[in-house]
Amino acid sequence: MARVQTDSPQPIRVFVVDDEPVVRKGLRLLFGVRPGLVVCGEADNEHDALAGILAVQPDVAVVDLTLKLGDGLSLIEQLHRRCPALRILVFSMHQEAHFATAAFAAGGHGYVVKDEGTEGVLEAIQILANGGSYLSEQMAAKAPDLVPRAKTRSSTRAG
Repeated sequence: MARVQTDSPQPIRVFVVDDEPVVRKGLRLLFGVRPGLVVCGEADNEHDALAGILAVQPDVAVVDLTLKLGDGLSLIEQLHRRCPALRILVFSMHQEAHFATAAFAAGGHGYVVKDEGTEGVLEAIQILANGGSYLSEQMAAKAPDLVPRAKTRSSTRAG
């Protein structure tokens, strides 16, 4: 869907996919107080996420790897194939490097570990919405082979 240019910048439309209701609500609240971000949908499973994202065409999908039905990596692969303009940020409890490697290989554009601060996920959404990739500092230390493809929080502060 093409956007009409106006004098005011369009908000970044975010779709949240997480199996935990408290996480979805927390992200909705966090994004709701951040100027320029708006949550346009949410889901707790792969099927509803795919249907919702196809219907509302968000700019960024924030996707957990663990879902009620289905799994995040399969969803990322489908979204990458069916919504090539969509930017996909993984927001996961999984801290092992192979999860980030698999997420990027499936078509993800960013990875933030859930136990990092809120600024990381907000910064990642901004970077992804502007066409970049993002890797949280914690994951960058564990998966240095992914760093050249993605910005980290320290690289965005330095540059």
